[in-house]
Formats: sequence, C-alpha cells, structure tokens
Amino acid sequence: MRDQKDNKDTGKQTQLEATIGMAIMDALPVLCFSASIALIASMYRSAIFLVGAILCIATGIGKVLWKLILALTHKDVPLLYRQFHYLMPAGFLLMIISLTVKRPSFSLIWKNLSSFPCNILFLIALAGFAAMGILAAKLNATDKKANWIEQIVNLIAELCILFAVLIIWYGSDYYHADTEQYLQSTETVQVTEINDGLFFDGRGTETALIFYPGAKVEYTAYAPIMMKLAQNGVDCFLLEMPYNMAIFGMSMAEDIMAENSYECWYISGHSLGGAMAASYAAGHTEELDGVILLAAYATKPLADLSVLALYGSEDGVLSMEKLENGRQYAEDYTEICIEGGNHAGFGCYGEQSGDGAASITQEDQWEQTVEAILEWIGCN
Repeated sequence: MRDQKDNKDTGKQTQLEATIGMAIMDALPVLCFSASIALIASMYRSAIFLVGAILCIATGIGKVLWKLILALTHKDVPLLYRQFHYLMPAGFLLMIISLTVKRPSFSLIWKNLSSFPCNILFLIALAGFAAMGILAAKLNATDKKANWIEQIVNLIAELCILFAVLIIWYGSDYYHADTEQYLQSTETVQVTEINDGLFFDGRGTETALIFYPGAKVEYTAYAPIMMKLAQNGVDCFLLEMPYNMAIFGMSMAEDIMAENSYECWYISGHSLGGAMAASYAAGHTEELDGVILLAAYATKPLADLSVLALYGSEDGVLSMEKLENGRQYAEDYTEICIEGGNHAGFGCYGEQSGDGAASITQEDQWEQTVEAILEWIGCN
C-alpha cells in the first residue's frame, strides 16, 4: 500500500518537475536550510545534534539530486524520493534528543530569538511556512505555477532563517571580558543589573553616561572605566547590545533616559559602539549634553553638541582618515591622543586582531581616559 502511494506521489512529481529550472528552484531552499543547520551545529557543539544535522542535510541533498536526475534524464529514482520521508524526521528527532542530553541556555536562545532584527526575520519565516501549508492544501499539486509560488514562499522563509542564524552565529564569536572584580559593588558604587546591562550608581546624582560597547566585545569589558567614572560622580549605564553589535541596539539609550532622571546626559561608546552612539546623538541633540568617543568617530552632524574623542597612539584598528573626517561633524570638538595606548586598551578583553602593541598598561589607559572625561565634563 505504501509503495503504491509513493509511486503515485513520484508520478505527480514526474509530470510536474521534469524541468531544470524547477529542480534548481527547489534546491535553493534546501541549500539555505542546510547552511542554517550547519551554522547552528557549529555553535551548539553537540555530537548528537551534529549527527542529526548531517542526516537532515544529506536527506535534503538526496531529494535535490532526485529532482535534478528527473529533470536531466527524465528517469525516476524512487529511492532518492522515499528516503526523505524517513531520514528527515530521524534527523530532526536526533536534534531534539540532543537538547535533553546537552541542555542549551534557553534564556540565551530566547534573547536571540526576541531581539531585533532576528525576531522580525523569524516571524516572516513562520508566516511563510504557514502560507506554504495553506497553499499546499488549496492549490493543485500538479500545477506548475502553484508549485513555483510554493517554492518561492519556501525560499523566502528559509532565507529569513538563514540571515537570522548568520547574525546570531557572527555575534556568538566575540572577545570575552576579564572584569569580575569590577562587577562587584563597593562602598562608593552600587552595581546592579538592569534589563539591558548594568548600572553603576555612584555618589553623583546629576550626571549620567550611557555607554555602547564595541562590536563583538563582551559588554562587561568596559566595567573598569564605568566603575571609575561612577566613583567620581558620573553614574554609568553600561548596555549589552543584541548579538554584541551596537548597530542592532542604536536606540537603546532612549529607554534609559525615559526611565531615569538626571540633569545632564552624556552618551559614549567604543569603536563601532562609539559610532552608533554618535549616530543616535545626531537625532537627539536636545536630550543630550555631549558625546564621548573612544577610538571612534562621528558620521553625522551633531549640531551644537560637545564632542570628546579619545584614541591611543598605537591604535591599529581605528581609521585615522575617518577620525579626521569625523571632526567636521561637531562645532565643539576636543580630541585627545593617549600616548602608548591602543584600541583594545579602553576595555579589558585581551588583544584585538589588527591592533598595535600598547606601551602603557591597561590600568594606565583607563586612568587617563577617566581623567580626561571627568575634566571635560567638569567633574574634576
């Protein structure tokens, strides 16, 4: 009975898909799916999940080969079609089993799924899969036009998943912080967790700074500078960016300022975080009192906002040409070069690829940075 059904199904496919164009179109979603599964396996690092992923990928490739052979030679190879119904579920089952053996961080998974832009991409993908189910139920399975529509929807859904997984995968490989001692409250600074990072509450009550971390750097790497600023009267909000990239959290300062009351607000950031902080400031000049850029530069006019830019003389990452071009965007601009400092020296996350070798210690670079910020703000 099963063989009769399979023969019937493959017979329909033979009538429908004996074209190279349709075979290639049908292969694209499979390639996207395979790439997504492979990236997830590289992050999850579970042997059971990997076996399931390989099985799913091999199954998808087998079905693609069946359609290509059918299109090129008009010869049916039923085995390549039938294996899809058995091996694909087996592969998914193994991946599900792996979740019970090596339990992932479900809070981290939810954070990745619910953060922009992956939340939008996953919602589009789910809508696409739901649409495919409706199309499969209502359209004629042997109609070429209907099959093209279904596969286009499938491709869009799989591309959305692939882009989302790529973002998560790219952000998962980051520089890790070594700042445990700076995350503990002291007699003068209370360190507390907030929804999007950490709050360093010092003795000051009038001035606050919002800080955007550098790309692919664990946000707590900047805790030393935040702690030192808070000790000297500048409360600090150190924000954790989605996927460790400030480009996806450029507007996070808005909620911080809406939920807290200070007379003076400054926004700051390191590297890409600094560029994103400056971009946010360009659209909120009336709400801010100044911008502090650490190894970063502005790319938009900052109107009458005051800008302080600091960088190390041994910085091998910062583009000096872009730094020079960024000067034109601020009328009140102060630039300080920390002799002997480098790019990674503003945080505590080890050596950064492409960076120069610092001739001063990290502690010295932090001290000079904090001293320059406090003097510029007027807290000294």
